[in-house]
Amino acid sequence: MVRVSHTTFKKINLVSISFLVTVGVLINLSASSVIGLNKFNDNFHFIKRHVGGIMLGLIIYNIGKKFSKDYYKKLAYTGMLSITAILFLVLTYGVVMGGSRRWIDLGSINFQPSEFAKPIIILFIAHHLSNIEIDKSDFYNLKNALGFPVLSALLVLLEPDFGTTLTISGIILFQLLFSEVKLRYPLLIIALSPIPTYLAITVMGYRNKRFTIWYDKICEGTDISAELLADECYQIFQSKVAISSGGLFGLGPGTSRARWGSLPNSWTDFVASIAAEEYGFFGLLILIIGLVSLIISFFGLGLTSKNEFTRLFFVGMGSWVLIQTVFNLGGIVGLLPITGIVLPFVAYGSSAMVSIFIGLTMAYAKDIKEDL
Repeated sequence: MVRVSHTTFKKINLVSISFLVTVGVLINLSASSVIGLNKFNDNFHFIKRHVGGIMLGLIIYNIGKKFSKDYYKKLAYTGMLSITAILFLVLTYGVVMGGSRRWIDLGSINFQPSEFAKPIIILFIAHHLSNIEIDKSDFYNLKNALGFPVLSALLVLLEPDFGTTLTISGIILFQLLFSEVKLRYPLLIIALSPIPTYLAITVMGYRNKRFTIWYDKICEGTDISAELLADECYQIFQSKVAISSGGLFGLGPGTSRARWGSLPNSWTDFVASIAAEEYGFFGLLILIIGLVSLIISFFGLGLTSKNEFTRLFFVGMGSWVLIQTVFNLGGIVGLLPITGIVLPFVAYGSSAMVSIFIGLTMAYAKDIKEDL
């Protein structure tokens, strides 16, 4: 049996991230140029912000990884309290965009606190589940580990942001599955999960509509009415058109037709559709291979780590990328409902980019107690 070392997984991880970030810049350079020109009279408006988010993330990473994991563990509780309070403030003072109150206005930029909740929740749960109090009951330990993360997820759901809530919930579940918590607890959560999921979808009208359209396969087939194509099925139809237009080898870099307005959110939720249109099936396949390599390397780093905290943190990062990749790629072809989840390290979004680099920073922070 072939065994891959921790060092090898680390190399694969960093190479995959470098590849995805580079590809993301190239795709966004094309995908966001038209909307940038139309809205801000600047083809490079969005790509400058995108690169700015990457640069800020890299600065945080290169400085932050020099601190020890013990330093970040001490910040876990404060960070969790702070992000929970900020998420509450979003519901009262946040900026409404696209029908959701998800952003806080900082003048020239808006930042999305729910994105920063992800690395903080990973840190909080990894810290608590790696320090289970043996003399306490299982319920006590789970309550301490999950109380604030679940509250944060509920606050995100109320924005409403079903996609991010789904991601956070999945991260929590994966960390539980890979922890030393008795297996019956995460299995019980999985068994009961359809109930809160159904309630969330039912209560949130527009999400209910998206789910119903997907579940009833309204936008599939060749006999879709013109009314549906102009409304409920418009986005997914245009995504499929863009993907199919690319063929095997694509139309070529910078030649996307969908970016001219036919495909909404082409530089965020549907950036992979633009990748398929410009670089074809093989180009999209290479992008998927990069994402799969990243996911495997995160889980590999977790399983080959020598302490519980590091293992759970890398598992949290791997589940983060896995969940968002599956729902994003599934959504653009209609296999899954559209959730607004973006591709990690690839799609436009400064908050998303900086937050995942923060997670990467803490994952690679120094640990004097283990020889990585």
